[in-house]
Amino acid sequence: MAEPVLMMSETANTEIIDVSPDCREQICCDSLLPALAQEQVWLAGYSRLKTRYRISRRFADMHCFLLTLGGEGEVLVGDRFERLQVGEWALIPAGEPLCYQLSEQLSEQLSEQLNETLNQQVNKGGEWELVWLLLHKDSPWDAFASHPRLGCTSQQATLLRTIENLYAEQERHQDPLLSALLVEQLGFYLRRLLQKGEGQSRGERLALRLELLLKEALTEPWDIARMAGALHFSERQLHRLCQQHFALAPMALLQRLRLQRAALLLASRADPVKQLAEQCGFKNEYHFSTAFKRQHGLAPSHYRRLHHPAFKGR
Repeated sequence: MAEPVLMMSETANTEIIDVSPDCREQICCDSLLPALAQEQVWLAGYSRLKTRYRISRRFADMHCFLLTLGGEGEVLVGDRFERLQVGEWALIPAGEPLCYQLSEQLSEQLSEQLNETLNQQVNKGGEWELVWLLLHKDSPWDAFASHPRLGCTSQQATLLRTIENLYAEQERHQDPLLSALLVEQLGFYLRRLLQKGEGQSRGERLALRLELLLKEALTEPWDIARMAGALHFSERQLHRLCQQHFALAPMALLQRLRLQRAALLLASRADPVKQLAEQCGFKNEYHFSTAFKRQHGLAPSHYRRLHHPAFKGR
């Protein structure tokens, strides 16, 4: 585990660092990976936090970007703590208080809902997995960091893979050319994410949050009440959100996502159709076949023969 002192410099003003020994971090630093300097990145890391984690500090010359991969945490945005769930991100400008922690409610929620499968999937046992970057002030990143910002994205895996590859270069390979290409890729992904987040409304963030939540748990027995509860919405608010952002009712959105996943599996796997249907949340093969044909214009078996190389011509 990386010691907290690795994240310190003369530019940091430490207030609180409370980190449980079972937290794990992988950190890329510009002193060990000089290519980071080309994108004005001081540190980039992946953290897996659990049990206890609380940071409160202030960086005069560094913007901080945080993006949740799994579980959830809380970050101070302005004068209030905001929950960061899967796919949600925060950008805290230099000079602002930088405070983030495991959600205080997680332990209580987990004890109350220990047997709920969805809760275990979404919160991952009370952990918070995130990628984060510290970006130099007085650089092009200033254009995105005029004020604290929140956003949501479905592209968190691309940032994670890039940071993991950079960490491998730092620790083992040390290929300057590959490191430079990976840092360029990291900068591209982050700029695109922040540009897409410009003007993103709360409704847009919640709609994307719902879509990510459903995609992560397509086999769950979702209903309207459960979807609404996951967003802390009333059922009426949920219907309004889905109509506004997807032009679909909530259950129709769920079916569309399940059928999208089914199309991908049919074109890439050889499992029986019944098994693939179950993996996408359909309990009845006939219902799945009917819905799939209505959506794609072909029965599942015909779709597979058209798109899966191993089944063509059969």
